[in-house]
Order: sequence, then C-alpha cells, then structure tokens
Amino acid sequence: MPSSEELDLAQMEIRHLKQTVSAMREELERMGAETKRQVQQALAGAQAELAQLKNTILAQRQQMEEMQFDKQRVIQQALAGAQSEIGQLQSAIRALREEMERQRNSHSEAVQEVKRAARDERDQLQQTIVALRERLETQHAGQR
Repeated sequence: MPSSEELDLAQMEIRHLKQTVSAMREELERMGAETKRQVQQALAGAQAELAQLKNTILAQRQQMEEMQFDKQRVIQQALAGAQSEIGQLQSAIRALREEMERQRNSHSEAVQEVKRAARDERDQLQQTIVALRERLETQHAGQR
C-alpha cells in the first residue's frame, strides 16, 4: 500500500496537472476575442495539446499504478521473507530451549548421581570406621 507521502505527492501532481489544464482553458477563452482564423488555429493547437496532456496523464496514471503494484509486490515479498525468518528464528529458539532443558536435566541427574555416590561412600566409610573401632575395642579389651 502506498505511503501517505506518496499519495500526497501523487495528489499534488494531479492537482498541478488539473491547474495546468485549467490555465490552458482560460488562455483559450482569452483568445476568443481574436479573429476567427486565429481562434480556429488556437483551438486546433489547444485540442492537440489537450490530447497530448490526456495521453500524458493516462501514461502517468498507468506508471503510477504500475509503481503501486510493484511496491505492493515488494512489500509482500518482504513480509513473506520476514515471516519465514521469524519462523526459522522461532524454530531455532525452540530447539535451543529444548537443548538447554535437556542439558539442565542431564546436569541435574549428574549432580544427583555424584551426591548419591558421595553419600554411599560416606556411609560405607562410616560403617568401616564403626567396624574398625569395634575390632580395636575388642583387641584392646582382650589385652587387659
């Protein structure tokens, strides 16, 4: 969709062309006081110029419509590209979040495993200490 600035420029150009056509018509009316031959010559010249202006206006209108169409096409392509990129980025974010969650879970499991192993080793060492104390006490009691 054309911007308001482009629309304003196009409307200003159309007004300018209308003013030009209007000025030409006024010139034709002023020339009406001249002789019949001059009027006929001026009228023929003005009609040719008017036809040329109409052709110019039509050509410019077509060009403006083509520009608007091209602009819309470019905008649609840009939007499609942006949507595609957004989709790719969202997929990448999703994949990174899943990987981060997987690593977090893996790390948590590893920490739990280390804690469990440390706890098991501590328990085993405490049992060993208890058994060695009992043996020492038994030996010490036997020597008395």
